[in-house]
Amino acid sequence: MAEVIKAEIKPALARKFRKVAMEKYKYKKGAMKAALEDLIRRYVSSGNVDWKALRGSIKSKASSVELQHKVWVSID
Repeated sequence: MAEVIKAEIKPALARKFRKVAMEKYKYKKGAMKAALEDLIRRYVSSGNVDWKALRGSIKSKASSVELQHKVWVSID
């Protein structure tokens, strides 16, 4: 099952992204989807997250595992 992600971006950036995506994925159906999946995959796997800056930003007495369980239960 696919996940739908919606975002509003500036028109100039969207045009540039479309142009690059079409050039890379050969003006075929699904080129935008393939480009976005590739972009998200590279962003997620880059590992450049500043975890220290995030520490303490959630005000909860629950452990990280308990918070994860709450999130996953609410998604299902």
